[in-house]
Amino acid sequence: MRFNCEIDNVKTLKKGMKITLAIDNKQTIEVMKYIYNFMDKPITVELMIDEKEQIERLKQITPEQRKKIYAILRDIEAYTGENVEKIKADTKASFISVTEYGDFSLSNCSKELAADYIEFLIRLAFELGVPLSENPIEGMVDIENYLKLCLDHRKCCVCGKPGEIHHVDAIGMGRDRTSIDDSQYRKMCLCRQHHAEYHNIGPEKFENKYHVYGVIWEG
Repeated sequence: MRFNCEIDNVKTLKKGMKITLAIDNKQTIEVMKYIYNFMDKPITVELMIDEKEQIERLKQITPEQRKKIYAILRDIEAYTGENVEKIKADTKASFISVTEYGDFSLSNCSKELAADYIEFLIRLAFELGVPLSENPIEGMVDIENYLKLCLDHRKCCVCGKPGEIHHVDAIGMGRDRTSIDDSQYRKMCLCRQHHAEYHNIGPEKFENKYHVYGVIWEG
């Protein structure tokens, strides 16, 4: 039999590959009539992919980006007490007013727009002092811009908590930092907990663990 479906997930196994298919409600009953007869038997599957449709889908917002957006919106809701749908509407309007984007839907907007909206929400959360329940770096596309954003707002680039500037490029013991031009020194913002961990495990292990690094930031 033939039926339309979407590839929901692909996982590489030690022997072969596991592909999970998503079938719409209208076809589910019809497909199940046949699938049950072949549950323990080998079957031949012919994959016919609409290339143009798939290319367009790959350009759209990812489930991870959508999840990230709603997580931040719920964090703002918990902090302000305002309804999440109103927050979404208000932040979308503000985002549109300061960018070149038009009205958009979180169901099918572009990856690029979603990434910019996520950055906009994180910046807003930092400015309002909203505690974020998830690691802010997850879902970010422009990591360097995010790291500078953390430095601007003195937020830990690992967890989003209040932080302090850490000099990745050591200035040197006993030198007066107030009299040194450190504009070309790499820095990152870390809370006390992650600052201590940085020194305990060392720069390389820390950066590999959290996927953060020092950036040149003039402040």
